[in-house]
Amino acid sequence: MLVNHQLKIFFIFILLGIIISFIFDIFRILRKTYRFTNIMIYIQDILFWLLTGIIILHSIFTYNSGEIRLYLFFS
Repeated sequence: MLVNHQLKIFFIFILLGIIISFIFDIFRILRKTYRFTNIMIYIQDILFWLLTGIIILHSIFTYNSGEIRLYLFFS
């Protein structure tokens, strides 16, 4: 039963990695489509890291009870 739970959490974080890559692609497409100043690019970078950081931390506390496992770094 413990192995099934760990596999479920592993696949949740794989899915989370896929979602974050889509968010990154949206930011990348916006940069290629529109012309931004350097300040706007810095703001976009900060927003991306804040958004993904919040998503990751929320997921760790929601699905993994705040425990950081080795596979979290690979997903």
